[in-house]
Amino acid sequence: MQRGINMMIGSLLKEYRLKQNKSQRKFIGSIVTQSYYSKVEKNISQVTADNLIGLLQYNNISVQEFFNSFSQKSDNSYRQTKELENMMIEAYYTNNIEQMHNIKKIIHESTLSEYDKNYQTLMTNGFLALMNPKLNSEKLTSTIKNKIFDIPSYTQDKLMLYCDFMRFYSLSDNEIITRNILKQYQSTNDSNIQELILAIVCNILIFSIENDKFENVSYFLNKIQNIKTTPQLLFYKIDIEFFKNIIEIKNSNDAKKINKCKNFIKTLQDAGMKEYSNELRKFIKDNF
Repeated sequence: MQRGINMMIGSLLKEYRLKQNKSQRKFIGSIVTQSYYSKVEKNISQVTADNLIGLLQYNNISVQEFFNSFSQKSDNSYRQTKELENMMIEAYYTNNIEQMHNIKKIIHESTLSEYDKNYQTLMTNGFLALMNPKLNSEKLTSTIKNKIFDIPSYTQDKLMLYCDFMRFYSLSDNEIITRNILKQYQSTNDSNIQELILAIVCNILIFSIENDKFENVSYFLNKIQNIKTTPQLLFYKIDIEFFKNIIEIKNSNDAKKINKCKNFIKTLQDAGMKEYSNELRKFIKDNF
């Protein structure tokens, strides 16, 4: 997250420089080197706090005015990225490839910084690759994996990114990563983190079913037992029970539990999740 903030500062410095009709050399004086400052404006390097204050004072720019402008841009950027992320998730879960391509156009025409545009475009390309494997490539997969692990420790942003693109990892790699996540957040009461943990474990169950490997499933299910059901977490709780029942059917050949799975599907459909309910019906059909 800190990297994104510095990218907005670099873009804002460029705006102020251009408003004063100054070249980079005149704008920086002897505070920093031109090669360094050029990278700041291009969103390649980060500017230190001391250098930033020095640049503002040297060019008679009010520090308060600058950070007020930064705050407005930051809030606007945050709103835009959240709206785009929500649109991507909706397009992904409704398998709307055309809409995902439209989102790429929206990103291109947005007022986001170049860094944020590149980041959001990478996300849409990742979702498109999940929706249509023909669009995937080793370069894309590698870029997304590197992007995930550029984020130090398992922050909320990193958990969200990882959860979205778990399919780019093998089941064994996902199990190792998820164990580390559960270890870090074993005592968390943060409902947003709990929601992400449930989503990640849900994906583990799906991948285990697809690979017909269930030896580690009980570990992950036991680890989330103490997460209390709340309205925010109800969807993932239902999802986990659905896939847990699928696994139990596969292990015991007890076909009667299919009816329980169908009841879960009906609950989700009645709640308005028609497309996702159809995906679960297809999942049952593909596995039995």
